Amino acid sequence: MNVRRRLAPRSRSQAREPFDSGLQAERTLLSWQRTALALGVGCAVAVRFTAPLFGVAAIVVGIVGVGLVVAGYLQTHHRYRRTQHALHESETLAGIRPWPLAALAAATLLLGVLAVFFLIGGIRVMP
Repeated sequence: MNVRRRLAPRSRSQAREPFDSGLQAERTLLSWQRTALALGVGCAVAVRFTAPLFGVAAIVVGIVGVGLVVAGYLQTHHRYRRTQHALHESETLAGIRPWPLAALAAATLLLGVLAVFFLIGGIRVMP
């Protein structure tokens, strides 16, 4: 019985309710997720247009870019849950780690590399 009490959340209603009525943390989470999804789609589309000319190099750059986007996307959700828990439990907020932002920045850089491949290759979009 003690094990159940330790494993169960302190207040299930608090865990499901947002901390503030303005939903600031939720809006921030959604904006990071939109950014990550846009970068992921951008990397995938860039691979589509650069792969015919540059082959494996373009595919590898695109896969690495999409991988960085997925890692950043998952970490933003984890950070949101951790922040909500800390706010509900009146704990101090955990230190903000910069690696999700760095992963999304690196994915943006890789998308730029694919764009340069596209421009150098002179690939025509319309046949």
